[in-house]
Amino acid sequence: MVNFEIIPANPYSSADLNWTDSSSRVNDEHDNVSKRNIALVKDTVDNWEDYDTVFIGYPIWWGIAAWLVDTFVKANDFTGKTVIPFCTSSSSGLGQSGGLLAELARTGSWLEGRRFSSGVSTDTVTAWVDGLGLK
Repeated sequence: MVNFEIIPANPYSSADLNWTDSSSRVNDEHDNVSKRNIALVKDTVDNWEDYDTVFIGYPIWWGIAAWLVDTFVKANDFTGKTVIPFCTSSSSGLGQSGGLLAELARTGSWLEGRRFSSGVSTDTVTAWVDGLGLK
C-alpha cells in the first residue's frame, strides 16, 4: 500500500480555505471555474501500473470534490483499476462527487463512495474498508 498526498503547488493557507470569507481563495475559485485548474507538486503516483485498487479521499467543497482532486484524476489512467472515493465533510454528503470524478476519469471501475464526518473513528473506517470485500 502506498499513500499519495495531493499537494497543490501553491498551498492553501487557512485564510485561503475560509469559505465564510467571500474574498477567500476558495470562494474566488468557486465563483470563477477557470481558476480551478490547480497545479500539483506531483500529479502521478510512482509505479501506478502496479496498483489494482485506488482509494481517493478528499474534502467536499460546495457539494463536490475539492477541485485539486480533478487535476489528479485527469493526470492518471484508471483503466483496470477499482476506484473507491471517500470524502470528509462536517455537513455535506458525498453527493455526486464520486460520480463526477468517475466521469472526469472516463476509465476505471468506480465504486460507490462514502462520506465521513471529521471526527470519524479509525474503527468505523476500518469496518467500512473490511466490508468492501477487497483482496
